Amino acid sequence: MIIFFTAADHTYTVKGHRQSPYRGRPVAARSYDWLWRQRRLRAACCVFTDFDRLRHFELVAAARVYRQLRAAGIRVLNDPALCSQRAELLHRLHRAGINRFRAYPAALDPRPQRFPVFLKCESDHAQEFRQLIPDQASLEQTLQRLRAEGYPLHYLLVIEFANRPLHDQVYRRHTIYRIGERMVAANTVTEDSPFVKYGKPGLASAEDLAASTEEIRKNPYAEPMRRVFELAHIDYGRADFGFDGESLAVYEINTNPSVGMRINSRDEQLNHAVQDSMRAIAEALDALDTGDHTAPVSAGGKIRSRRPGWRPALRQP
Repeated sequence: MIIFFTAADHTYTVKGHRQSPYRGRPVAARSYDWLWRQRRLRAACCVFTDFDRLRHFELVAAARVYRQLRAAGIRVLNDPALCSQRAELLHRLHRAGINRFRAYPAALDPRPQRFPVFLKCESDHAQEFRQLIPDQASLEQTLQRLRAEGYPLHYLLVIEFANRPLHDQVYRRHTIYRIGERMVAANTVTEDSPFVKYGKPGLASAEDLAASTEEIRKNPYAEPMRRVFELAHIDYGRADFGFDGESLAVYEINTNPSVGMRINSRDEQLNHAVQDSMRAIAEALDALDTGDHTAPVSAGGKIRSRRPGWRPALRQP
C-alpha cells in the first residue's frame, strides 16, 4: 500500500493515481487530520505532501511521524523538515545558478534587479495577480495601494518574470514529475498569457504539438531537473518550468499535483505520448511498493483538526 498524506481538502489530487488503468499496487489518500489520530500505521511507502497548506506545528508533527515511519522500515518520500517551499526553492535555485531570476519578500521594500516583475503568494498555486509590473516606481505604487486597500504583504513575493514567448503573446509551460528516483516528462501547455496555468486549446501549432510529443518521448530535461529536485530535497512532486532566454527557469515544485490520465489533443501522436507518460508514472509508483511494514506513530500531542471545508474564523474588530 502506498499512502499519500495531503491537506484535508486536497485528497482529490490522488484520484488520478487511484483510477489509473496502469496501476498495479494499491494507492490511498489520507488527510493529515487522519494521520494525527493514528497510533499504528501499515504501509509500504508514505508520501508527504501539501507542506504549504500546513501550519508550522503541523509541519513539526509531520516531520516527527516521517522519522518514525522511516525507522520502522517504511519507505517515506518528502521529508517535511527539509522540503523547500516556494520562497526557499527560488532562493536556492538562483544561488545555485540554475535560475537567473530572483524572488523578494514583498513586505521588505524590494528593489528587484530586473523588470518586469509580478506578485505571487508564497503558498498559493493560483495566480491571483495577473499583471506584469514594468519598473520600480510602478512596483512601489502597487505595493502601497495593496497595503492601503488592506491586503497584507507578509506572504507575498515579488518575482522577476522569466518566460520566453513561444510565439507572439503565446507562452508555454513545461512539466516533469519525480517519483522516487524516476523522472517522467509530462505534457506541455500553452496560453495567450505569461501566467500559463491550465492551457488554452487551439494555440499550439502542429510543430508545437510535435515538439511536445518529442519532449515526452525523449525526456531531455530529466537530469537537469533531477538536480533541481535534489536541491529542493523533494522526492515526489511535479516541477513547472520554462526558459529564460536559453536557460532553464524553474517556477515551482508542487508536492501534491493532480495527475490527469488523458488529454483530448487533435494530435494522435501526442495523445499516445501522454498515455505512455501516465503509464510511466504508474510504473514508478508501483516500484515504491516493496511490501508493507507496520509502525507505531505519534504526532506528539493533540492537534486541533481541520476538517474538509474548514476555514479560519474572522474576528470582528
